Amino acid sequence: MSPSPILRLVSQRRAFSIATRVRTLARSFEPHPFERMPTTQKAARADWGRQARRLGDAAMFYFPFMGLVLSWPVIVEQFLDGKIQ
Repeated sequence: MSPSPILRLVSQRRAFSIATRVRTLARSFEPHPFERMPTTQKAARADWGRQARRLGDAAMFYFPFMGLVLSWPVIVEQFLDGKIQ
């Protein structure tokens, strides 16, 4: 028997993978499907006003806080200038 039929047979077989079987088992326990469901209604429109307000609210706290975090050495230097020797 020539080696080519043996090589062809080996190359056609899929490798046994425990990880694939475990993944399939874990997916069977998922409470939701992982396939895309058909659309039964139109997608909601984007609420850009709400997104802009959320971004503004976050920026209102983020930028002053980061300014304080990054500039505290300068503030302390001005406050303690000449008092520590």
